[in-house]
Order: sequence, then structure tokens, then C-alpha cells
Amino acid sequence: MKKLKEIKISNYKNIGHQVVGFDTISNFNILVGQNNIGKSTLLQAIDMLVNKEESQVGLTNQTKIQFTFIPTEDDIRRVFLANMSGGYIGGNFFEFGSQFIGKKITFNYSPINTIGEEQIRLLKIESASTELMQKCQNVDQFVDLGTNYLSKLQYQKIIKLSADRNLIPEPQSSNKIVKEDGQGATNLLRQYLNVGSLPNEIVEIEMLNALNLIMRPENQFERIMCQEIEPTGRDVTTWEIMLLNENGKIPISSSGSGLRTILLVLIKLLLEVRERGVRVNESKPEVDGFVFVFEELENNLHPTIQRNLFEFLYQWSIKNNTHIFLTTHSNVPLNMFSGKHNVTITHIKKESDGVVTNSALSFIENEDVLMNLGVRASDLLQSNAVIWVEGPSDRIYLNKWIELYSKGEIKENLHYQILFYGGRLLSHLTGKIGEEKEMVQLFRANRHSIIVIDSDKTDSKQRINRSKARIKNEFKENNSLVWVTQGKEIENYLSQRLIKEVYRVDKQIGQYEKIDDFLNDASSNKKLGTFYIRNKVTESIKLVKYMNESDLKILDLEDRIKQIVYRIRLWNGMD
Repeated sequence: MKKLKEIKISNYKNIGHQVVGFDTISNFNILVGQNNIGKSTLLQAIDMLVNKEESQVGLTNQTKIQFTFIPTEDDIRRVFLANMSGGYIGGNFFEFGSQFIGKKITFNYSPINTIGEEQIRLLKIESASTELMQKCQNVDQFVDLGTNYLSKLQYQKIIKLSADRNLIPEPQSSNKIVKEDGQGATNLLRQYLNVGSLPNEIVEIEMLNALNLIMRPENQFERIMCQEIEPTGRDVTTWEIMLLNENGKIPISSSGSGLRTILLVLIKLLLEVRERGVRVNESKPEVDGFVFVFEELENNLHPTIQRNLFEFLYQWSIKNNTHIFLTTHSNVPLNMFSGKHNVTITHIKKESDGVVTNSALSFIENEDVLMNLGVRASDLLQSNAVIWVEGPSDRIYLNKWIELYSKGEIKENLHYQILFYGGRLLSHLTGKIGEEKEMVQLFRANRHSIIVIDSDKTDSKQRINRSKARIKNEFKENNSLVWVTQGKEIENYLSQRLIKEVYRVDKQIGQYEKIDDFLNDASSNKKLGTFYIRNKVTESIKLVKYMNESDLKILDLEDRIKQIVYRIRLWNGMD
């Protein structure tokens, strides 16, 4: 499947006329969406391309599979012959065909062959003009090109593990087939341990090491065994997988379903591959001839073990240059692999006009996935919202304003947290994800982030500095809230009523006026402003005690607090 770049399907089971699927095929492909949304259905498109014997249940004359690949020179030479010319092409066939080497070419494939209609039809060619496309759609060689590639795909082998699976004791058999529900796995492992002609080190060393790597730090095992157990009324020898650790032998039937899933995955990767693959030497099969499809592996796995398993599978796909497709409704792989090399994350969801898919490439798209899954940031051991502010006094004012506007409903440390960035550090921060490796990525701390920035403007014509403008744009690109103060800094939102109440100064601070200069000039105490600056935290605590809702009606304060409260309520599932 190395040259396969896209695969999509329409008019199949719960998938309607909309063409949905994978915009990009990578080594590691994650299909994420709610339960019963159609993830398994979508993966059946791969089955229908690769596996000739796939069931045709649900197929209609309208079912279409789109596949896109990049032909090599050899692919082109096979159908556009260098010793032929004329016909509809006009000139030399190979000269005409060579312009498509290295170009993405998309075909429509009809799994049900309808009399009078082409089963494979050219759909589009990368960068081809309308005139060229019209010509190419009448060139028979393109049908041959698509047919040849489809035949190559059908040499691939699919190894599947369904969501409905189990690893159980099994009667002794010489059969080496492992079904997608796990049936036959115990018997296959038994043969690798007990049959002399099979290399037991694959289980005793390679599989054991992989198991311990995935299970760390929860559990570590000393050995994988398969032992005969008491018969259950039938005159048949029955075997069960045993795991040995410091506490003794653990029968697999007494283990959790998560551990059984991990063992099934390893049996599929290490044993079934060897039995079904073409071996390049005595012990190593040619893994790149396989496509692996694993469904809902995260079921009953602790998040830490999930991460270990997904990372193992990712590294396996890269190391062996093969293709793994995962279906999941877990947020864990999304958080792990977003933006990672050789990974495709595809989000499948239901909209008013049917099932749709989107590639999760950006922060906003990832946010849509998480919201669709019903995942809150607190599910990731985070607060449901984080507000970034410059310093402690900003936190005190902001908390009070949120309390006043929400009438006490929204609470710090329950619905949100406030973190400090420090004004001097702003140039080292970024609102981008995965791009600025030398900078502190604010969204890594929490995907639900708001930032409050002092404008530091001294008049209406002055612009904010480059670092603040950059952060502002980065947050906006991620559809996140950024509040650059309309005044010079946070203190310019202190109302005249409040200042009079606390400092006996009956005057409103100017929009661009420094708080210390204002208090020094307006108060009979000419050092009041200096005192405030030296004791900002204690003075802000004193000021908020006298605040009320009327103090929100200054500059853009009420509107900004309204926006912040709305986001916090949304992220906490309160709206």
C-alpha cells in the first residue's frame, strides 16, 4: 500500500452519498469518532480493495470506492507502451503517459460489477487541466493503470482484531489460524512454545520484552507460558496462557480484558504475521506486505497503558514500514500523535446531511474532535480552562470580576485555573502547537486557554509590541480568546467609585494613565501611587473587597468578562 495516498467510500451501509474516508494514508492511521458512528464501516473499504473475499453485504450498484495512488515509471511503462503511437492519444504512448509519473491519480472503483459500466473509472489527476482530464478519461490505458494497481493491492494481507474479542483457553489443535475475534490465538502461541520446529524465542524474548514495555510501570512479567489445564468435561486437552511475575502464575482467564487485548495484539504482530507472511529469512517475515486493522484497543486500558500501547504500535509501523489502522473513541491517541510524522488522524462524525470525515490537522480541528467525543480538559487531569495572566494582582482582579459577572457560579480551581506567564517572558511564549520547539507552547499546558495581556499603550495611536501582536494572532488562529487590555494595564479598569471608596480620590483613572502617577497626583498623599506599586498584591486584595457589579461598566471590561465566562461555561459543559 506504499503508493496508496487516499481511500474513500460512498453509498455503503450508513455512509450516504457523501464521499468520506482518509485524505492521506500514512504508516499510522487513526480513525476517531463516537461509538456506532461508522468507523468499522469505513475500514471495510480497505477490505473491499485488498481482500477479494470480503463479504458484499450492504453493497449496492451505487457503492463507490475512491482510491488515489502515485504511479512510478514502471507502472506507466506497463500500460503506456513505448513502441506504440497514434489512436486517441495521437503521439507516442509512453511520451504521453510519462507526464503522469509521480502525480496523484484518483479512480472510482465499483465493487459490484454492473453490466455496461466500467468497474474502474478515472476520476482526477493532480494538476491536470480540464482539457487534459477530458482527454485522459477517454484513454483506455488509464483503466488498465487503475486495474493493475488494484491487482497489486490484492496481494496485500489484512490482519484484523475486532472490538469484540477475547483470549481464552483453547483445545489443542494443529490449526494456526487466528480469527479477528481472537479465536485460535492461544493455540498458536502454544505451538510456538511447545513445537520444536517453531522458534520459541519469539514468545519468550521478543513478545515478553514488548509486553513489559507496554505494561510498564503497572506490571512486569518474567515469563509467558502455555500450560495444560483440567479438562472441562470434554475428552480434549485444553491449554491456557499463563503469565509469571513475582507473585506467581497468572492465568489469562483471570486477567483483565486490557491485558488480554495487549497479548492479542502481540500475537497478531509477531506470530500471525510469521505464519501468513513471506519470510526473508528463517525467523523474519516480510511485514510490509501486511495491513493491520485494530478496533477500539483502548477498551478497559488505563490511560498510561493506552499511551504505551499506541506508542509501541506507532514505532512498529515506522520500523517495519507497514500500515496500521486504528479505530478509537479515546482522546489519548489524539493528544499523543497530533502533528506527528507519518500519522494521519481522521475524525468521523454525523452531521445533518449524513456521516462526514475530516483530517484533524490543526488545533481547531482537534478541538472539534474532543468536543464531539465529550472529552473535557479535566478528563486529561487538567482544569477545564486556564487563564494566563501576567502576575498575581491580575489574578485577584480577574477572579473577582468573574465572580461578580457569574454571580458566584464560576469558581477558580473548580471551573478554571489561573497561571502566570510574567511580562518579560512573553517573547518566549507561543500560541502555536508543535512548530516552535525553542518556545514555551501555552496550549500544551491546556488546550482550553485564555490569555490576558496588558497593552502598555500610552495613547490611542500607539500599537502593541511585536510579541503581544504575535501571541494575539496565534490565539486567534486557534479560535481561542485573547484579551489585550483597552487601557494601558489591568488597573485602568478600576472604577472611579471604587477608587473613591478605598483611597478617597474622587477621580477616574485615565485610559492610558499609569496607576502610580495617577494616585500620586490625585491624592493628598503624594506617595500613594508608589506605595501601591510596591504592595500590588495586598492593595488589590483590599480593592476587590469593595467591588460590586457596577464596577464592571468601564471600557470593554464587562464585554470581556462576559466572553471569558461564556468560554469557561462551555468548556465545563455548563451550557
